[in-house]
Amino acid sequence: MGNRNKRNRKVFKALILGILFCILCLGSVSVTVRAGEGACIIDAEMLPSDKSAYEVQLTVENQGQDWEGTVRLTIAENYYSGSYGSASTCAYDTLLSLPSGSTKQFVVKVPKDSMKRTDGMVKITLLDKNGEITAQKEFNRLLQAQAKALSMGILSDEYSSLTYLDMGGNELYYKGNNYPVKLVELNQDNLTSTLDALSFLVIDNYNTSVLSAQTIERMEQWLDNGGVLIIGTGSDARDVLSGLPDLDIQYSKIYDQEEDKYDSYGYTYVDISQLPMAELVDKNNKYEETYGVLALACPWGDGAVGVLPYSLYELGDMDASYYVGYSQEEFIENILWQVSDYSASHYGSGRYSNNYSDARYTFNRFCRLLGNGSNRLQFGGLKIIVILYVIFVGPVLYLILRFAKKRDLYWIAVPAATLVGVLLVYVAGRGFEVKGTNVFSTTVEELSGKGNVQTYLRCYDAGHKEWDLRLAEGYEYAGPLEENYYRSNDEETYYHHIKKEGDRLFFGVDPSTGFEDCYFLAGISREPEEGIISCDLQADGQYDIKGTVTNGTMRDFKYFALIVNGNLFVYKDLPAGADINLKRAEKVFDDNTGYYNGAESYFYNFISDIQRRDKKKDVDVLTALGIGISYLYTLEDPDMTAVIGVCEDWDKAVDDNCNEVSYGCLYAVQ
Repeated sequence: MGNRNKRNRKVFKALILGILFCILCLGSVSVTVRAGEGACIIDAEMLPSDKSAYEVQLTVENQGQDWEGTVRLTIAENYYSGSYGSASTCAYDTLLSLPSGSTKQFVVKVPKDSMKRTDGMVKITLLDKNGEITAQKEFNRLLQAQAKALSMGILSDEYSSLTYLDMGGNELYYKGNNYPVKLVELNQDNLTSTLDALSFLVIDNYNTSVLSAQTIERMEQWLDNGGVLIIGTGSDARDVLSGLPDLDIQYSKIYDQEEDKYDSYGYTYVDISQLPMAELVDKNNKYEETYGVLALACPWGDGAVGVLPYSLYELGDMDASYYVGYSQEEFIENILWQVSDYSASHYGSGRYSNNYSDARYTFNRFCRLLGNGSNRLQFGGLKIIVILYVIFVGPVLYLILRFAKKRDLYWIAVPAATLVGVLLVYVAGRGFEVKGTNVFSTTVEELSGKGNVQTYLRCYDAGHKEWDLRLAEGYEYAGPLEENYYRSNDEETYYHHIKKEGDRLFFGVDPSTGFEDCYFLAGISREPEEGIISCDLQADGQYDIKGTVTNGTMRDFKYFALIVNGNLFVYKDLPAGADINLKRAEKVFDDNTGYYNGAESYFYNFISDIQRRDKKKDVDVLTALGIGISYLYTLEDPDMTAVIGVCEDWDKAVDDNCNEVSYGCLYAVQ
C-alpha cells in the first residue's frame, strides 16, 4: 500500500510539473506574440505641400528582429456621416527593409484627384514577405490637416458653444467638391478684415445693432460676391435682427418650449417642441422655406441668406435624442447645403449651374473615351470568320462531300476545317495587339513650368489576371483617377495597386474580367517644355474671334484650341515654330450653342458626332485635346484667354512591356 501511495504521489507530482511546464510554454508564446505586435512602432503625419498630391510622412521603428516586407497605406473614405464607407480600392505599397533597432522615414504621395473626400481613416499596415500582418495602426482624418477647407466665421457671444458647426470633421459638398469646414472666431473688430477669406458667416446670439453702417455695407458686398450668411434667432431674435433691417425679416413672437407652434412650422429634422422658436415675418415675400431645417432662404447677389427661427447656440445644447432620423452633424450639413444652394456659386439641385462641376464631369467622360477611336479591337472581321466557319463545317461541308461522294472522309474534313479556321482567326487577330497591357495616355502641361505636370491613363489587359506596369523615370506619384472607379472591396482586397521600389513607381489592377478598363493619373517632375505659346486676339462679332496664334515650342500641334471669355474655338494644324492667322486656319469646331461650359459642348456636339458618323481617324487625338480643354475649364476662370495644343507621339509614360499610345497637351494662360 505504501509503495502504491508513493507511486501515486510521483505520478501526481509529474502531472503537476507537466501542467506547469505547459503553462510556462503557453505564457512564453503569449509573451512572444505580444512582443511581436509591439516590435514595430508606426507614426504618420502630413507634410505641407502645394503640389497636386497629399504627402504622408511615415516613420517606422523596429524594436524587434530584422524585418523585410511591405508598408501599405490605404484610405477608407467617409461617404456617410458618422460611419465609414467601403474600404479603399487602392493600396499604396512601399517595399522596405528594416534591420533590428533601426528607424526609417519616408513619404507616400497620394494624388488629390484620387480622393473624393479627406475625412476618412488612413490605415498603415506592415506586411511581411508572406503577406502576414506584422503591425497596423489607424489615423482618423489624417489628410484633413492639408486639405483645402471652407472657412466659416462665427459672430457670437457664445462661440465656444457653436464649435460643433464644423460637423465634427465631416465634409460639405460645395462647388462640385467635398470640403472640411474650418471655424474662425469673429468679433466687431476683425469682422470686415476677415470677410474675404470666408465662405460662410454665421451670426447667432449676438446684438447686431453694435455693427457700424460701414460694416453692414461690407457684409452686403461680401454677399453680392458669393458669400453665404446664416442667422440663428430663437429667443435672441430681437437682438440678432436689430442691426440687419435690409434683410426684410422681422419677428412677431417668441414661442417658448412646449408651446403649440406646429401650425407655423412644417416637418423638421429636430423636435422643435424643445426649442424656443421665433415667428419670422418675410415682409416682401422674397424668402422660401427650406425642407426639414426650417430656414427661410433666398439668393443675394451671387451669395445667399438663410434665417433660422431657432438659435444654433440653443440647438447645440440639445442631445442626440432631439434629432429626428439625423445626427447633429447631418442636420448642420443640411442647413449649410440647403441655404448655400441658393447662391450662384454653389452646385446643388440645379437652381444654378456650376462651371467646375460640369467641367470635372466632362473631364472624366473624356478620360473614359480615350482609346475608343483605335481600330485595334474591332472584332467585326473575326465574327464573320467564325460565322462562316460554323456554316461551313456543318451543312455546307457535308453537302460538298456528299456531292463528291466522299462522305466517309467527313471525320477527317471536320478537324482539317477546324484547323484552317483557327489559323484564320489567329492571322486576323494578330493585328489587334491583345497581347500584354494596352495604355492610352495624355499628359497636360502648362508652359510656364509653375504647375504640376500630370498624365492621365486609360488601361486594360486582355487577360483576367493581376497586372502592373512601371512608370517612366521622374514620376513622383500615381493613383486611381477619382470618379472613374466604383468597385467595392472587402477590407483586405484592393483593386488598384501603387507600388514603390527604390525610386520607381509601379501601377496596376486586379481585374474581375478580361479587357476591364481602369483609369490612373500620375505626376511627374521634370524640366518644363522649351518655348512659349502666345496669341493676339480680338473679338469678331458676337461669336467669333480674329488674330494670330504663335507656337513657339518644338512640338507640332495636330489640333489647337482657344478659350476666350469662356468661349471655345478649335482649329487644325499648327507646326512647331509657326504662327498662323486665324482667317487662314482650318476651324473644326466653335462653341456658339450657348453652353456655359465649352468642354461639354465640344464633347456632345463634336466628339459624339464624329463617333456617330464613324469618322475615327482623329477621334483619339481630339479626345486627348478634350482632356486638356476640360482641365482648363476646371480652373474656374471665366475671363481667361488660353491656348492649348495637342501633340501626337508624346513621351511615353510607361517604361515597361505594354502597348502605349501617348498624347501631350501644352497650354498657356494669358
